[in-house]
Amino acid sequence: MSTRGGRCPDCKDALPETINPEDSDSRFRDVVGQVQGRMGHVRVLRRKLPSDGVIYETVNGLFFLPYRTVTKCRLVEQSASSPMWSVAAVLWSPLMFLSPFLKRRELREKEFVEIEAIRLGKDDLHLLPGFLSRVAGAFFLPVRDIRGITENRGQWTIERSIGSKIRIRPIADGPFCQAIKRFAETRL
Repeated sequence: MSTRGGRCPDCKDALPETINPEDSDSRFRDVVGQVQGRMGHVRVLRRKLPSDGVIYETVNGLFFLPYRTVTKCRLVEQSASSPMWSVAAVLWSPLMFLSPFLKRRELREKEFVEIEAIRLGKDDLHLLPGFLSRVAGAFFLPVRDIRGITENRGQWTIERSIGSKIRIRPIADGPFCQAIKRFAETRL
């Protein structure tokens, strides 16, 4: 993370020299408060950090938990024949009739990068504050720092008293729009 004079570039708070994970988890738990529920799957319009994830409503604000990227290996069927056979088939036409029978296929391992949600059940929601220090791109917005929430053509804008605006777009149709409207009406 880039800093400006030992301060957070977003909220301007002083950053500690070293961070003890146990201390930060208990501090985050106090700041975030009890999780009330999942609001929905969203895309936060930003650069360089994960943008797709889930927004949770807590007693003290909104918590964004991004999806994680996972590298998986799969077996993929690929041609094992040499490109020289194709050239030879073009140059000598009788080989063209035999080429479908001569082509070999083989299985090779190939790595794929997939994005998947971090699934939390109702019994796991108390673990949410710990993700602030462990998952790149996770953030928490305290209610006291939210000046307003507006909607324009399916895109939601959260105006903060400190820091830039956060633009959010729901990924799938679902309860997010109703949940964020209810949050804005009852909590701000």
